[in-house]
Amino acid sequence: MAVVGAVAIQVGAQESTSYLTPDVTRVGAKLACRCGGCRNTVGDCPMLRCSSADPMRHRIYSMKQKGMSDEAIVNDIVREEGIVALASPPAQGLGPIVTWVMPGVALLIGLWIWSAFVRRHQKAPEPLTPTDESLIERYRAQMDRELEDDRT
Repeated sequence: MAVVGAVAIQVGAQESTSYLTPDVTRVGAKLACRCGGCRNTVGDCPMLRCSSADPMRHRIYSMKQKGMSDEAIVNDIVREEGIVALASPPAQGLGPIVTWVMPGVALLIGLWIWSAFVRRHQKAPEPLTPTDESLIERYRAQMDRELEDDRT
């Protein structure tokens, strides 16, 4: 019976939720879960036994037990895995500028191309036939009469 109890304690101690302390969640919120099955952070990945989040949570937990600060843990992980480990990479260089400016530039280029196409394929209006002109005159006379009636 003692063996069963020892095995239960070992299994319980290795369960992924036992490492999910507020410290681990706070640090994990800064790191991206890289399992490929979700787009969450290590701190809030909902997958059970996630191949990326669980080992990272355990690693963060052990680093916190050693007394490392949140920033030191994140910097250590980024140094090993690269900038892709961050949930939101820092905005530096031309990336943010391009991200915000390019949609507007693309829209302006598209409108310019569209207007050039419309201008190039625009047909000259056909001259009015005598029937069309008489119809227009009839309606113009009717509008003039109705406007006169409204003024009085």
